[in-house]
Amino acid sequence: MIKVIVPATTANLGPGFDTLGLALDLEACFTFTLADQFAITGCPERFCNADNLVQRAYCRLFQKLNEEPLPVRITIDSPIPPSRGLGSSSACIIAGLCGANALLNEPVSALDLLRLACELEGHPDNVTPALLGGLKAAIVDQDCLLTADFTVSDRLHWAALVPDYELETQRARQALPAAIPHAQAAGALGKLAFLLKGLETADSALLEAAMNEPLHEPYRIPLIPEYDEVRQLCRDQGAAAVMISGSGPTLLAIFLDTLPEAALSLKLKTLSHHWQLLPCRVQQEGTRIGMKEDFYE
Repeated sequence: MIKVIVPATTANLGPGFDTLGLALDLEACFTFTLADQFAITGCPERFCNADNLVQRAYCRLFQKLNEEPLPVRITIDSPIPPSRGLGSSSACIIAGLCGANALLNEPVSALDLLRLACELEGHPDNVTPALLGGLKAAIVDQDCLLTADFTVSDRLHWAALVPDYELETQRARQALPAAIPHAQAAGALGKLAFLLKGLETADSALLEAAMNEPLHEPYRIPLIPEYDEVRQLCRDQGAAAVMISGSGPTLLAIFLDTLPEAALSLKLKTLSHHWQLLPCRVQQEGTRIGMKEDFYE
């Protein structure tokens, strides 16, 4: 049996649209056991088929190597809610690729796995921290994948605020304009610099200055019922910053030194969409893989 543990991720991070991603210590476990035919358990029935992202990624690696995919039973144990902006699809893609690579004695490098993951996901900002951990910037420039690592202060505490409804990434992306004015883009670059320094130094003034970016949040906020209420509750409890996680609808709040989990959870219960507070810390390790000798059912 092969066990692959993949962290949840939050991407975009305010002005870091389509560039920044952060691994969180909310982790999904995927196991791969050789079997007579493909089977998937542990996820909603609508995902238990050949279109499952884990199975598709698993088979994609075999295809890259011109090998016939070995049938496996895939068992998914994931606390990452789907279609909520916490990297559930990236976790599935990374798990499938890493599971296949481990089964084949790792013929593919981490960088090539990441390139394959970007092909499947369509952009690198979630899959990069899911595989490598920590806070990462990633871009594809002239077919070349570039990544960079950034420091996050241990003083920062993170809260993922998850509502009871989904928001498909495609719908959130369709809400974005085709272009924005040059001045707004330049302003976003300044905010990105403040964000990175604020995360490194736990400077609440810099983190606050980095919010209200012009690239994606203004167009996605109308797609997130109770956004304003949740943001205000977080600010009332001392949050240094509140932003949309990924394409939403989850919101991500950053607190310095302590997380008022009990008080904020109590306030969230007054809202209509059953917002759940998931306390998080930065996960630095990225994907972890374990193996047992007995691969067969």
